Amino acid sequence: MRETEILESWDATLALLDAYEPLLSDAQREILNLYFRFNLSLSEIAEERGTSRTAIFDAVKKGVAKLNHYEQCLHASKKDEQAKEAMERLSKATSLEEAKAILPLLKGIVDQD
Repeated sequence: MRETEILESWDATLALLDAYEPLLSDAQREILNLYFRFNLSLSEIAEERGTSRTAIFDAVKKGVAKLNHYEQCLHASKKDEQAKEAMERLSKATSLEEAKAILPLLKGIVDQD
């Protein structure tokens, strides 16, 4: 995996963590935050938690899989990104007609299943 792919994947995981963090267990939340937000290594997290690096690696894999599962079911992260893009377009609108054309996009995002 190239560096840009790793960074995109990292950013995507952070977006999912932002959206679904409350749905994780306390242990998953702590481990994923230490790894993705605080950039601690697996070894550093294992030492802090008094467990093995392999256990932390497994916890990260399972936590990311859970985040991806939530996104597949709920689409909250995707909707959030779409809403941000529509709001940015709305803020750049130079006429009332242009703004009115963007509003149905926002409604469509809210109405998505």
